[in-house]
Amino acid sequence: MVILYALLQAVIISIVIIIAICILILLVKRKFKNKDVISLKGVKTVVFNIGELVEDYMVSAVSINKALSHDVVLKALENLVDDKKIEKIIIDVDEVDLSRVHIEEIKEIFKKLSANKEIIAIGTTFDEYSYQIALLANKIYMLNTKQSCLYFRGYEYKEPYFKNVLATLGVTVNTLHIGDYKVAGESFSHDKMTEEKKESLMNIKETLFQNFINLVKEKRKIDITNEILSGDLIFANSEKAKELGLIDGVSTYEEIGVDYDEDTVDFGEYISAYKRKKNKSKNTIAVINLEGEIDTRESRESVINYDNVVEKLEALEDIKNLKGLVLRINSPGGSALESEKIYQKLKKLEIPIYISMGDLCASGGYYIATVGKKLFATPVTLTGSIGVVILYPEFTETINKLKVNMEGFSKGKGFDIFDVFSKLSEESKEKIIYSMNEVYSEFKEHVMQARNISEEDLEKIAGGRVWLGSQAKENGLVDELGTLNDCIDSLAKELELKDFKLAYIRGRQSIAEIVSAMKPQFIKSDIVEKMEMLKSYSNKILYYDESLENL
Repeated sequence: MVILYALLQAVIISIVIIIAICILILLVKRKFKNKDVISLKGVKTVVFNIGELVEDYMVSAVSINKALSHDVVLKALENLVDDKKIEKIIIDVDEVDLSRVHIEEIKEIFKKLSANKEIIAIGTTFDEYSYQIALLANKIYMLNTKQSCLYFRGYEYKEPYFKNVLATLGVTVNTLHIGDYKVAGESFSHDKMTEEKKESLMNIKETLFQNFINLVKEKRKIDITNEILSGDLIFANSEKAKELGLIDGVSTYEEIGVDYDEDTVDFGEYISAYKRKKNKSKNTIAVINLEGEIDTRESRESVINYDNVVEKLEALEDIKNLKGLVLRINSPGGSALESEKIYQKLKKLEIPIYISMGDLCASGGYYIATVGKKLFATPVTLTGSIGVVILYPEFTETINKLKVNMEGFSKGKGFDIFDVFSKLSEESKEKIIYSMNEVYSEFKEHVMQARNISEEDLEKIAGGRVWLGSQAKENGLVDELGTLNDCIDSLAKELELKDFKLAYIRGRQSIAEIVSAMKPQFIKSDIVEKMEMLKSYSNKILYYDESLENL
């Protein structure tokens, strides 16, 4: 048996080593291939067809989804503005996958591009997301097929509530929260949506809807509110779209230039081939990305924790003439304790810190953001959620139904707290709520100090409420509406730097994470993730607003 175990262990180690060697070979091969083959000589057209953008970690060259680094895309687009040889940019809408915030990040750059370049968008099915991408262009075309259409609707939000189902199994999920609008996990403890959650979500959904309507008015000079709400733009064909002025016509890929002949490259090839200007400035601004749930666990992908933040901050010590730091935060929140530890570590830095918010900077994410001297968000960033929530299940009725007899002994009180097989006493519940109030108080203290706001005024916008960036600006939770580049430029202006270079501090990808990235994407299931999250309720406190992920 020992021999078989040793043999199996040797085989596993050998496989890991072989995979690592193969990855290194592919990385080297790709590097030299890009260096030798791709050339921009004679190129006049670039096809913008990027997929998912990654905020943190070095992007694996062997990842099948070909994710690109967010900052690399911004740099390449800025380079396109000054690249006089490129005359046309074609947005292949069906091949672009950007979040609302990423669209906001590149919107201003495309305005610059449109000043001296022809920008054309082409696609098949346009929904509200993809049409916003198309609106980056000067002209919009549908692919010349009867299958092309618009698919514009109003908004809807639904989620399942499991209280009754869990009750049949004898499971009760306790939800304790500080702040009426801190509604994470209520789908497990309630049988219907609370009015607070409905109000919060409707506010966000309505604002996003109006933003879309206004954007179409601005770009296409038409109000399509009635057409959307009446359902006239569901599977609307190209004739209807052109009649309303939402597109400029129909075309084929070849007719507008997506034929990849000698004068056309896609955006990924352009990134690989364009000559990056060497920045000889002695002044440096560092950019650190913090992306994911805030958690102590190391095994999960895209996790922010004290250890990996410290690892990134240690890299700052090797940077000469470091003048300032920009933190790019993209997080729905997580552990309050871990957030506090990260906050304290950042507070000790002797350089100015500016914050750039991504899609999400809420709860624990906003907690960390309060360390910043100046906070930037895009109009569609989701932020706020200043509050505390605890969720954990009880299986007391379950074991009764199964006629399981729990036998044992104890001395003292409080053993019912987070014991999934015991009924939570009122005395223990009060102790938990007291602890939660302490956490909430510390959270508010950081916000009041950072935002120069009284506790009375803060309570009006806290309590777990979630805000879009534009609303957060009005409420005083952020300083400016702007992109990552705006945040960097603002910091450089405060530092009075005539010139500067950027140092991006990235997280390290393990071999296991790179191998995981090679798996087909359909293996990753939302159901699996939610089951893992539900299991975690039984042994730890979570400060996490799950509802943000569904917006």
